Formats: sequence, C-alpha cells, structure tokens
Amino acid sequence: MLASGSPRRRALLAEAGFAAEVEPADIDDADILLGEVDARDVATALAHFKAQRVAERRAARGAEPAWILAADTVCERDGAVLGKPADRAEARTMIASLAGRGHGVVTGWCLLGPDGSRRLGRDAAWIEIGALPEADFERFLDEGLWRGKAGGYNLPEVVARGWPVRCEGDPQTVVGLPIAQLAPIILGAMASADAGGERGS
Repeated sequence: MLASGSPRRRALLAEAGFAAEVEPADIDDADILLGEVDARDVATALAHFKAQRVAERRAARGAEPAWILAADTVCERDGAVLGKPADRAEARTMIASLAGRGHGVVTGWCLLGPDGSRRLGRDAAWIEIGALPEADFERFLDEGLWRGKAGGYNLPEVVARGWPVRCEGDPQTVVGLPIAQLAPIILGAMASADAGGERGS
C-alpha cells in the first residue's frame, strides 16, 4: 500500500517488481510550518506521519492489515527546508533561488508492517542547477509543472527540457524514492514476516 499519490513513486515501485495499491495520506506538506528543523529529520518524520495516517484510516474502516510505504522529499538550501510551493509566485521564487548554486535533496521513507512494526530510513543527494533558460522557465511555471514537487521541480523533467542540472547521488532519491536502497529492505521485511508466520503456525 503506497501512502502517496505520486505517479513517480508508484512507477519506481513497479519497475522494482512491487505492485502497489495507492492510498494517499490526507496530509498537505504546504500547510505544515516546519520551523528550524533539519531537512533529514523533516523528510523522515513526514513519511512516518503519512504512513501512520493511512494505517489509522484503514483500521477505522475495518480494512485488512497491510504493508504501508510512505515517503517524503524535501529540498534544503543553506539550512532552510524547502517543501512544495503553494502557488506560481512561490514556485518562481523557490526555483530561482536554487539557480547558480547547489542544494540538498532528502527523501525519507517509512515502512509499516501489518503487525505494527516500523522501519525508517532516508537518503540524500546534491543538486546543482546552472543559469535557468528564462523563456522555458516561464513556460514551465505557466504549465504548472511545479505543483506537488519539493523545491518546485522534478529532476527528469527539467533535465529533459535541457536545463543545466548536475546530480551527485542517487537520482531516484531526487525523484522521490531511493528504490535501490529500499527494495531489499522491503523484501527482507516481508520475508522475515512470512518466516515468522510459518514458525507460529
């Protein structure tokens, strides 16, 4: 069960061989005032809140226990956490502030088991964006491609548009799910649960 409406995260899971149902958590990052909190802690905490929220909703309606995976991605610039822009003006200011310099991207994740077990983790990457192509930047904003994206952009989309971007680290972390790190953890957790069930039967 993927506690996210992100088609990118669902696609990454599918490519790794996981068929996930989608039940997004009704938590809007843009409504949360983060304050002075480390980006790594913010990403992991938000992922945990989202996974727990979906688990609570499922329990309230009597749904079968399930494996629930949530993830959250935030950008960090000079110690300040950048979430998802609320509108076009904020997106413009946010993305422009990242041009010509580097910034960190952190994706935190939380895997809740049907038995209530909890696994948390995170991964970080470093992104450098060069001078933005002004005309295409305005088109990008007009097309609303900043919506729902930490820092206001999606790495593969802006690379495909020809923006000057360099990534140090796992690009999938920037996209929203460090699947190379996460896949063996999911498989190990499920295998451990299956083995425990066999011993207890």
